[in-house]
Amino acid sequence: MPNKNKNDNINENIKKDLEKCTRCGLCISNCPIYDIIKDENNTSRGLILKLLGYEKKFLSEKELKGDLKICLNCSKCASNCPSKINTSLIFAYKNANFSPSKFSQRLLLILKLLPIKILYFLNFFKNLKKPSENSSEGPLKSNIYYFKGCVSKAQHKKTFLDKILYNPDFSCCALPYLTGGDIKNYEKAKEKNTKLIKEANLVVFDCATCKNTVSQYETLNEDDKKKLVLFDEILKDKKLKLKKNSKYFNRTITFHKPCHLNKNDFEKIENFIKNIEGINYKKLENADKCCGFGGSYFLFHPVISSGIAFKKAKDIKKTNADLILTICPSCVFGIRLFQLLSFNFKKTLDLRDFIEKETIS
Repeated sequence: MPNKNKNDNINENIKKDLEKCTRCGLCISNCPIYDIIKDENNTSRGLILKLLGYEKKFLSEKELKGDLKICLNCSKCASNCPSKINTSLIFAYKNANFSPSKFSQRLLLILKLLPIKILYFLNFFKNLKKPSENSSEGPLKSNIYYFKGCVSKAQHKKTFLDKILYNPDFSCCALPYLTGGDIKNYEKAKEKNTKLIKEANLVVFDCATCKNTVSQYETLNEDDKKKLVLFDEILKDKKLKLKKNSKYFNRTITFHKPCHLNKNDFEKIENFIKNIEGINYKKLENADKCCGFGGSYFLFHPVISSGIAFKKAKDIKKTNADLILTICPSCVFGIRLFQLLSFNFKKTLDLRDFIEKETIS
């Protein structure tokens, strides 16, 4: 049975945010879902109106719940909202509150996390070279912390960032918990991560989605949020160049902007890539258009996901790029899959992996 207390009373902060909507429609023009199905019920403006209608008892939970579940949680509406409404957080909380039972919440979360669990299982059998007792190799214990994302942990026991930064073993950024309806574990992870962030002078992320999710914690103040950076920030002063034997030397490389990567970070990363010696960088048309993968979204909404993804595949094809880079593991998987399905398969790498495998300083 639904939790009546949660469903009958919208949190005051959420209610205030809903009432800030000016109905400008910028969310519609930036919504990848609307671009495919042309139904305003699934845009932020439509959902906000329906949530307000629910609050005023004009609409039932049943009339709203289905539309909320189609949301991709890409945050494009929030990042383009002139009223600064945190739509992604609102919809995730309300979707969690409307889940019919704890069992369904847990089942959905298990499905969302299944790909990561499979990667953990495969990674278990990898051999990890242990540094000798006399070796200086290993993380530096400092006030610069490495926030290693769940997929990074699942794919790699060690990355080059593990070797130069201190990894205090943060919890998951908690976005899967939030969108999966597990508010209890979302709050638990947020509490642990907040405590560690407040201890640090700088927190370095390898995933745009993790950084974006953590930056929305209301438990962090503005000074805390200034500590949150992507890893290019600590490498920007290094003179990186492609290895002599790199197959991408003087080849065309482009970059897909993940939905959760803000404009300022995107510009920094583009400049960072352009400054790597030996790279022929070509800007991707519609670089900020969604890849459509959305973690497990493609499993639950394959038609919408495929529609978005094939548009992205067409834009990538126009670049004639030999390599596509991005800074979100989910986007890496999505672009690889739909590049393959569109018969235009080109290598796609996470930027962190590219730096580690293909460059030297």
